[in-house]
Amino acid sequence: MKLLSFFVGIFYIMPSYAIAQVKVPVLCYHNISLEDEGPDNLMHIKGKSFDKQMKCLYDSGYHTILPDQLYNYYKNGTSLPSKPVVITFDDSHDTHFTVAAPILKKYGFKGIFFVMTVPIGKKGYMTAAQIKMLADMGHVIGCHTWDHPHLKGTSGLDVEKEIRHPKQALEKITGQPVQYFAYPFGEWNETVIGQLKVSGFKAAFRLTGKNSEENGIFTIERIMVDGSWVCPGLPSEMKRAFK
Repeated sequence: MKLLSFFVGIFYIMPSYAIAQVKVPVLCYHNISLEDEGPDNLMHIKGKSFDKQMKCLYDSGYHTILPDQLYNYYKNGTSLPSKPVVITFDDSHDTHFTVAAPILKKYGFKGIFFVMTVPIGKKGYMTAAQIKMLADMGHVIGCHTWDHPHLKGTSGLDVEKEIRHPKQALEKITGQPVQYFAYPFGEWNETVIGQLKVSGFKAAFRLTGKNSEENGIFTIERIMVDGSWVCPGLPSEMKRAFK
């Protein structure tokens, strides 16, 4: 009886994706500048620096995977290619389409584009047609709310405005289910996780805090990528963060 209680206790405290033993690196990019413009730091990366990083991953034998593969790995232990990595983009910047997507194609990579819907079609942001093209090219479109609010500790969250309507809008644009979510500022709480579940999301990605003990698949860890990381810096940082 004591032995049974011991194993029940272990099962209870394990995250919901603990069937998988090894973390998969998930990278997060925001602002990508034109080829010779801008800084290289955690929030900005030049196009040529992004190209160097993707070449580094390619030359190092990494394979990009999409969220359904990651979900099935964490939930069911489904096998993955050697050296898997997930590449994600936040905030709907037009250079995600004009700069990042062609570089991904160059190396045979796919990514997840987490779209904030309020700026769609505005200057500096992707159009609905560009978002649709990304989905048609085999990339995945995810939800990043309507206007990027802080969600940690939010008591008066307008779920329809920030979660359900953006999901529906992106599904209308792409003609595909939108099942993955990235928290603005990487912040989350259990109340928001509950709303994501009932809204039809399968998983979500964070940048801050720890995993949810009960809903680990809704707190998948990501790291922001410094634009100054080049080989062997990027692989080394990935190994350090996801050991």
